[in-house]
Amino acid sequence: MSKDRYYSKKDYKGDYSAFGSATIFIFIGVLSLVFRHYNIEFIGLASWGYWLFIPAFFTIVGAIGHLDSDRRMRNNVLLAVQNRGDSSVKLETLAEETGIKSKNVLRVLVDLRNDSKIKYRYNTESGAIMLGETVNYEKSPEFTEPISQKQLEVIYPSGEVNFCPYCGHKASVGMQFCESCGSKFS
Repeated sequence: MSKDRYYSKKDYKGDYSAFGSATIFIFIGVLSLVFRHYNIEFIGLASWGYWLFIPAFFTIVGAIGHLDSDRRMRNNVLLAVQNRGDSSVKLETLAEETGIKSKNVLRVLVDLRNDSKIKYRYNTESGAIMLGETVNYEKSPEFTEPISQKQLEVIYPSGEVNFCPYCGHKASVGMQFCESCGSKFS
């Protein structure tokens, strides 16, 4: 990545969890109003619970801002991928073209692939993104969950692992990168 290049300061969230938090704040606020109306005393909720409408409001405003930011990132990456057609591109190049940090581009690519908006796989030798190609994900039976590098060295001291330690995709001998998630094998 170029040091003098501007990248979006926002991170890609890709979820709606903030709305869940706001819903809990609103529920407690409404409950406090009901307790206040019926003079029910439960941990003093009737006297303080309605104040939770304030953080609920700001949480919703923030969540809407993140949704808009995520939508713009998805559209930028989708447009960049569609403009390239069926070709090969490095992640860093895609990040520079879109003005989005590489880690966020990766997350957007996964979401776009999961939504069937794009097809791509990673080149197992160079790690380049091969646009227009599909990957047939095959989960290895040995894979249970993402494994840290330290755990991997303890479980497989010889280094002979036949699956991606991050996504569980079956790996062939000699693969440098996972074709499903792009993780580099050490």
